[in-house]
Amino acid sequence: MGQAGAALPGRSRWGVVAVALAAGIVAAVQVGKVPPLIILLQAELGLSLVAAGWLVSLFNLSGALFGVMGGAMADKLGAQRVLMVGLGGMALAGFGGAMAPDPAWLLSFRVVESAAFLCCVVTAPRLIAAATVLRQRNLTMGAWGSFMPIGMALALLGAPPIAARFGWQGVWLAAAGLAVICLLAVVWVTAPKRWPQAPGVGEALPWRSLAQAVLRPGPIVMSLCFVLYAVQFFAVASWLPTYLIEVLAYTPGRAGVAAALVVGGNAMGNLSGALLLHCGVRRWRLILLAFIMMLICSGGIFSTAMPIIWKLPLAFAFNFFGGLLPAAILAATAVHAPRPAMIGTVNGIVVQGANIGSLIGPPAMAFMIAGFGGWTGTYWLMAGCSLLGVGLAIWLGVIERRLGIT
Repeated sequence: MGQAGAALPGRSRWGVVAVALAAGIVAAVQVGKVPPLIILLQAELGLSLVAAGWLVSLFNLSGALFGVMGGAMADKLGAQRVLMVGLGGMALAGFGGAMAPDPAWLLSFRVVESAAFLCCVVTAPRLIAAATVLRQRNLTMGAWGSFMPIGMALALLGAPPIAARFGWQGVWLAAAGLAVICLLAVVWVTAPKRWPQAPGVGEALPWRSLAQAVLRPGPIVMSLCFVLYAVQFFAVASWLPTYLIEVLAYTPGRAGVAAALVVGGNAMGNLSGALLLHCGVRRWRLILLAFIMMLICSGGIFSTAMPIIWKLPLAFAFNFFGGLLPAAILAATAVHAPRPAMIGTVNGIVVQGANIGSLIGPPAMAFMIAGFGGWTGTYWLMAGCSLLGVGLAIWLGVIERRLGIT
């Protein structure tokens, strides 16, 4: 049965919504477990600064390469099945990575985690939509949009105390254990006897029609916006704990708490963006505001002239205003699709852009730190992305006016 009719009339399956959202959060924990441990991993495994950046960003490799195709394959094979494979793969990769004797071993399992992550993030939204009645779908899909900052915040909070007692390997094992628990919950809640209306295997892959969505100007511009946003968000989120420890002399535990609060501001921005869109604010203006504020805030974060007391408030503002962008773009995928059946394809284009930016961001920031001899040089990376983003936001506004999209 297709996803549109999966929920019973007048009734949403909140258990399914909860486990699907939990799967996304657990997947995001795998992303967020590395940033607070970079210094420890450098010391124990001999990671270089750039290698540490790749350890963070390799998680996004599969999405960067196969985002659109991954979504199409998940539709074909069945959302439940692919989600279970993703959670299982995440658990196995976590247990394997915990035994890493050298950086190459750890990086290899990070690639496996990357593929498992893609399985989770392309299928969980489909299950959420299938389990929700139409009048509640905006609420549930809005909640899904915050899975990444919530999961990263939990990892930033939990990783330092676990590592202090059990080492970085303990963090890997704990994150893998969460994946196992979530997998069991998904199996239980989505079992046929509990959810007989669950969406099944899809139709043949629409290979010939992909170009209809991929080559449209709106999705291309939105994907590029997400590239530029994700470069900055993941660069800051990934290196913020290290910055707090090295520059502001925070302890690892205190740095994890501070970074979690800062990243949590992104979830607040997501929800605020959804509310502003509901009130009629044009999406291109939200995207424009996001890039302008990220430009201003990043200048203060990495400036040596800025008093230390303002660093964390500026980092929070950076994430809060940046959070307006995902809400604006993800809400636009439906109106920019050539036809309703291709909404998933357009969403895949946007997600692929996000993963490309996430892949590039941490190592690009590491390169800027090394190349400019310190953290101050990283502002030029942020400034370049934001200025390009300003132009793309205005261009998207022109495209939507021409198409009559509100």
